[in-house]
Amino acid sequence: MSDPIYQGGCLCGQVRWRAGGEPANVRFCHCRLCQRAVGGPFFARAIFLESIFEWSGEVTRWATSPRVDRLSCARCGTPLFAEPKDAPARLGVSLATFDDRNAVQPTAHIWVSEKVAWLALDDGLPRHAQGFAPTSHPTEAPDPC
Repeated sequence: MSDPIYQGGCLCGQVRWRAGGEPANVRFCHCRLCQRAVGGPFFARAIFLESIFEWSGEVTRWATSPRVDRLSCARCGTPLFAEPKDAPARLGVSLATFDDRNAVQPTAHIWVSEKVAWLALDDGLPRHAQGFAPTSHPTEAPDPC
């Protein structure tokens, strides 16, 4: 059985991406950095190893913290990726950019200590006050923010 292939892109179609395997993890991040970077109450994202990930099109990159670069479409501004500087072989991909928006399912909420008060979490997923620490294991992805 072959690994699944996930695909996605930005709103205008200028940036396209493809992942040739399973994400290392899929989580909702509620940290303040992610809230501001995506313009919403959380960043729903999948972490992929860059060895199975590719994209085409022009992106804009900026540092949102000493630990994370964010990448958006240079034309339409769609927030696409978060790249942790301490784990550059991994890339956080916005679930909103998947062609099949139900392709993967988040398994946890992180940084709920910074969650907006008006958002009820009633999905039964595990909740973590902060993120997970970086690890040297190649299939375990740290939380970028």
